[in-house]
Amino acid sequence: MIQYTFRANRIRQLKEGVNLTEYLAKHPDAYPVCKPPSTATLEEWDNEGGCMALDGCWVEPDGTCEHGKPSWLLALSYI
Repeated sequence: MIQYTFRANRIRQLKEGVNLTEYLAKHPDAYPVCKPPSTATLEEWDNEGGCMALDGCWVEPDGTCEHGKPSWLLALSYI
């Protein structure tokens, strides 16, 4: 199963064989996220005037949610 994390302002795909629990223990500033949305989904959200944050909150395209998580557009460096 492919797993993703957000750390140091980057989405990172864990390499095959890397254990998520061990990775998070080694990098306490990281947290797991779901698979990044497609470009079409990001465009649709932007057309709606917002974007999902990494934790599922609806935010401004260049914003962060009340939990401190950035929008997918920010996390993927599109903005």
